[in-house]
Amino acid sequence: MAHWERVEVPPDFAGHNRAERQGGSYLRYHPDMLASVSNALPPDVLEHAADVSTALGRLGERLRSNPLPILYSTMIRSESISSSWIEGIHENPRAIAIAQIGDEMASHNASSVIRNIDAMKDAIELLGTGAWTHDDVLHIHQALLPWHRVGYRVEQVWIGGSNKFNADYAAPPHEFVPAYMDDLLGYANASGELPVIQAAIIHAQFESIHPFDDGNGRVGRALFHGVLKRAGLIDNGVIPLSTVLRDDVDGYVRALTTFRYDGDDRPVALHLYVQQFLSYVEAAVSAAERFRLAAIDIHQRWRNAVSGFRSDSNIHPAVDLMAEFPVISARFLADSLGISAVSAQKIVKQLESVGIVKPATGKYRKSALYQADEILDLVEHGAPAPTG
Repeated sequence: MAHWERVEVPPDFAGHNRAERQGGSYLRYHPDMLASVSNALPPDVLEHAADVSTALGRLGERLRSNPLPILYSTMIRSESISSSWIEGIHENPRAIAIAQIGDEMASHNASSVIRNIDAMKDAIELLGTGAWTHDDVLHIHQALLPWHRVGYRVEQVWIGGSNKFNADYAAPPHEFVPAYMDDLLGYANASGELPVIQAAIIHAQFESIHPFDDGNGRVGRALFHGVLKRAGLIDNGVIPLSTVLRDDVDGYVRALTTFRYDGDDRPVALHLYVQQFLSYVEAAVSAAERFRLAAIDIHQRWRNAVSGFRSDSNIHPAVDLMAEFPVISARFLADSLGISAVSAQKIVKQLESVGIVKPATGKYRKSALYQADEILDLVEHGAPAPTG
């Protein structure tokens, strides 16, 4: 049965900090195994989940009917930036786009977000079909943090605070992690519940287990998207769930805390948590639809802007490339399209002349970089909600 355990820690006179040398106690959480509990929810929550599932399905159908590269790449990038932001890794879309083309001016945080983008893509690919395995989860974590040892954690971890004695949350003992992950994967592969409910429960359980030393939040949110892909709801993009969570981090943390019930309080805790999570998913679906329309508009305006060039002009594949790489240099363009440096510089100037790119500004103004502000603004701010 789920419970909080009070752990007494004797003084460690050779400890690395004062708290370890003094000793004390802390609470750590032992969640229920999902195989041993009911996930029954009240009718109003099930009805809400059905409505959200319908909205997800409609959005997924629209994405499948018009699978624009500009849409998929910007949605993935925006979601990964927000997921990293929640974990305190802050960087703007331009810096991330610069890191993406391997420019020497790339920042450390931008490189971290690039790995999150790769991990998100891996999650959607690996988890989007068939049964999930431990290797799938470990692969996603490794893509995110390649310098970490491969495997689940082998020590106690906590969230918040400077040590486990003043932490906001301490996860279950590391010895229990393999069994908890076995149980989580079993649930993911055989629960039969509505995918949006399953995704919500998987996310909260994963975050409660906290199976890795680092990267749990980003991997956990990637798992959510894997559920939607495997269910056939969203398979040509992602919804901006992390963007919605980023705008209400305190509420998100409260929702996860609510899920960590004690004893037999699961029905109420599950009800409150799933209800809140569904509201986040609902908001993310609405944001995704606005995002979709804005991306289609950019695509169409760019196509119109270059319609006067010959059909065999390299400006057309350059526009396609800009959808994935909204910051470019002539050198990057030459390498990517297999053309000469002179031809690449000519194309950059043509892109500038039709208003698709402009020279990089700010601290990059003296560089040889050019940026597509429409894509960068969409990634950073999303499409605005309608007013009035």
